[in-house]
Amino acid sequence: MRKLKRVLSCMVCSAMVAGMLGGCGGGQSTVKETTAGTAAVDTTEAETQTEAPEAAASNFQSEMDWEKIGWQADPEDLEWKEDTSPIELGYYANFSWFSLDWNDATAERVTAKTGVDLNFMKPVVDDGQKLNMMIAGNQLPDILTLDKNDAALKKMAEAGMLWSLDDLIDQYAPKMREILPKEILSNYQMADGKTYQFTTWIQGEAWQKAAREYDQIVGTNQPIMTVRKDYYDEIGRPEIRNMTEFIAAVKQMKENHPDKIGFYPADGSMSADEFGKSAKLSHYGIQMGLSTDFSEKDGGIQWVVRDDKFKEPMKYLNEMYLEGILTKDPFIDTKDVGKAKIEQGDVISYCWTISDGEKVPGDNPDTTYEILPPFETYGQIRTGAGWLATVIPKTCKDPERAIRFLEYLASVEGHSDVSWGIEGDTYQDAVAGAQWHMVDGKPVLLEEYVKDKNADWGGVASRNGLGEYWIACNELLWNLPWWNDQDERMNKFNEQFGKYVEFRPELDIQDPSPESEEGIIRQKAFSLLQQYSVKMIFTEDFESVYQEFIQKIDELGMNKVEAYWTEEYKNKIK
Repeated sequence: MRKLKRVLSCMVCSAMVAGMLGGCGGGQSTVKETTAGTAAVDTTEAETQTEAPEAAASNFQSEMDWEKIGWQADPEDLEWKEDTSPIELGYYANFSWFSLDWNDATAERVTAKTGVDLNFMKPVVDDGQKLNMMIAGNQLPDILTLDKNDAALKKMAEAGMLWSLDDLIDQYAPKMREILPKEILSNYQMADGKTYQFTTWIQGEAWQKAAREYDQIVGTNQPIMTVRKDYYDEIGRPEIRNMTEFIAAVKQMKENHPDKIGFYPADGSMSADEFGKSAKLSHYGIQMGLSTDFSEKDGGIQWVVRDDKFKEPMKYLNEMYLEGILTKDPFIDTKDVGKAKIEQGDVISYCWTISDGEKVPGDNPDTTYEILPPFETYGQIRTGAGWLATVIPKTCKDPERAIRFLEYLASVEGHSDVSWGIEGDTYQDAVAGAQWHMVDGKPVLLEEYVKDKNADWGGVASRNGLGEYWIACNELLWNLPWWNDQDERMNKFNEQFGKYVEFRPELDIQDPSPESEEGIIRQKAFSLLQQYSVKMIFTEDFESVYQEFIQKIDELGMNKVEAYWTEEYKNKIK
């Protein structure tokens, strides 16, 4: 139905304005570049405006407790409101798995309010070929979203194919600066001092402040260690504050139950397909403060494999193997098989997340797995640097409407429309709403909606579109209605684990291009890591295998990659 409306709308526009190029655009514009390099728009062509229906205004922003939330209300008269005439913008999401296509209740509501209709496009497979072809032919869409670490992003920016956000904002949407997390226009600048990407899912200063206020620094995905409570009780519950005490306790439990697997890394990171792709050792590594591939030394960056933060966790894995606590099961099992072993009670202890840390073993329904307090060495470094980047290519037919559309999406009002849904106290269904209401100065999702959403996450999303169009997502506003600081269980975990979480945005370091000399060396070095990681664990002589690995990466020229990382790091510090 929406596609039919789009066609009919364009036919009407064509009849009214003979010869207008580019289809129905409601004031179609021609992009020029001034000598200053900013976007200029020629609006001398005839304009036709069809007023879009305006959604009923809500005063919810005046009811919000902004001080506690750590954010601010939208300023009046944001520039996107100046033109809500119909326009279609081509939008490319560089992910084959993205299933929505702007054909749902959220899309209809946003288009009715802003006049912007998105023509969604995506690749068939995630091999980068479609985007590279678009770049080569300079046939980019009006708006594009891709992984912020995608090499294509830097390629487009350096080739002058993207509009600077700074220039577009200054010319068309100056009030947009008031609603953006400060990191967007400061942490992602290119060498010319300008920012070309709108980075989403940033956990910056505002997010961190609000997350600590609402006990949300630690979520149910936080890595933990867990043991069977019944077996732990049997040995008198000795204190476990570090890996040495953990291994001693598990060894005792294993002696009592020799048919069980002593320790099982359950997150799948040590499977044959995944182990060694990164030096971080995933959930297990965090128990000993290992959570990044980078180690700072003498003002520069080295690969963390050279550091004790990598070496010590690997030595403990080797020790557990020699003690008979760690078997080869997690290295050959699929994740489903590993999950089944835990649920059957075949495992004494495992490493996973809070949400999966208190399972009931099938061989004893009267006990559970128990989450251990964080070790003395526990530490998680997060960059908080986001996930995706949205850009406006210079092929955009109307950069003014594009940047103002991003302004709308970045606003509190935009987040309420795209992520929260319809405000109200009475729930009908997931599409008709309401989905949220105000409680003590904060938006809160209705219990009935949360129940339906959790029962069929993908199905509900495909019908109402809420929480799926993260084109200009501010993670603080996006997830705010889900936050519940009355959850005593998660409050406890935040108190225990939250103090060990550190934010280091300067460690969001870009890898070299895969085609460069450094990129080729990096790939070969990580291939060696995959080979030697397993050797280090299942060996009688850990030190000799470790030193052989270090010698191999030195011979490859890993120092060149580390020099590249160091330069990137120093640029981040600036």
